[in-house]
Amino acid sequence: MPPDHPVWRSGTFVPWDRATVHASSVGHASVSASFEGVHAYRGADGGLAVFRLHDHLRRMLNSISWADLVSPWSLEELVEATLELCRRNDRHEDTYIRPWCFAAGVHREQMVPAGTEVEIIIDVWPFRSKLGTDTTAKAAVSSWTRFGANAMPPQLKAFSNYHNGRLGTNEARARGADWPIFVNQEGHLTESSGANLAIVRDGVLVTPWLASGVLDGITRATVLQLCRESGVPTEVRAIGRAELLQAEEVLFIGTAAEVLPIVEVDGRPVGQGTVGPVTARIAGLYHDAVRGKARTADGARPFHPEWRIPVWG
Repeated sequence: MPPDHPVWRSGTFVPWDRATVHASSVGHASVSASFEGVHAYRGADGGLAVFRLHDHLRRMLNSISWADLVSPWSLEELVEATLELCRRNDRHEDTYIRPWCFAAGVHREQMVPAGTEVEIIIDVWPFRSKLGTDTTAKAAVSSWTRFGANAMPPQLKAFSNYHNGRLGTNEARARGADWPIFVNQEGHLTESSGANLAIVRDGVLVTPWLASGVLDGITRATVLQLCRESGVPTEVRAIGRAELLQAEEVLFIGTAAEVLPIVEVDGRPVGQGTVGPVTARIAGLYHDAVRGKARTADGARPFHPEWRIPVWG
């Protein structure tokens, strides 16, 4: 990053190369650290808008609370900090936004005490959307089991939770796939390492319910709502591993994944081994929503304008 690239750090905009912490502030103190991944998209009107920013930052504040830490910053303060950071970085094209937090100060004890305040960092950088491209991926069912709610809350978006996903990703790539699919202790499908999972059976989009041990994904909620509004039938329930073999389509959904078609699982083609019609339709709906495209040909009705917060006025 260039030295003049600003980062927001707990109320102050600082140059990227000065946004540092002492080595003593990492290690055990990082166990409770949490984060979000947010996208800002250049819209159909040419302006940049952040997609579902309030929802992402609200979830991060919930993660802070669930980890028994304290944020000195309110939701609205973090929203304005994010928008101002995009402006100071002169962002006009698609942008990835990474808010994250960690226990403030130096901690010598093994575990950070409850009630500790956090530092919050927000950084931004360019990204290239996969929507509207022919990007697909291969998946492999992981030998690593997805942790359950009795071990740690799957809805807590903490860095420590993602080590499970990292192990699964390394294994999947060693087996020639791109991403893992995790099964829980009951043998039900859960999600991938950084995205929710859905399958299509008999034209119905089916995604695991939260009780299976999945993140309460914002993209997942967006896709389910868009499907309901557009006549795509959906089910939210437990999904057996064997249903992967019967699925006509498999897809990952998440901020980074967006809507990612999975064309092969464990070396077997999914359906015809190409992007299926339901996945293609969902990707189109999501593309229109994040870009603020109109529902009508004359452009009179933007698609869910409440989900998009303009960066520039």
